[in-house]
Amino acid sequence: MRTVETAQTFLTAAEVDALVGDYLAGMGVKALAERYGIHRATVFSHLRRRNVPSRRPGLGVGEKAEAVRLARAGVSMRAIGRRMGVDRKAVRVALVEAGLIVEDANDGM
Repeated sequence: MRTVETAQTFLTAAEVDALVGDYLAGMGVKALAERYGIHRATVFSHLRRRNVPSRRPGLGVGEKAEAVRLARAGVSMRAIGRRMGVDRKAVRVALVEAGLIVEDANDGM
């Protein structure tokens, strides 16, 4: 069996400092992963090691509009979430706010 090797990227302390600063300035985890050439899970690991409080995952105004556009095009909430780097619940919140999904009175019970 043949495996594909990927190069592991190690960040310097200065790069981790910059990553933390970018996160605290509002940059998303997906964008950080792309900027620093690391996996999203590695971004979370660096933040956790630096005791950086996590933000509640959600979508910005422009991202909510994109989520609505994708949902109207038939893309599933899970697929939208994967594409945008958030969980399905964050996508659902955006779709409820846009009126695409009606909250069930039994939700949350």
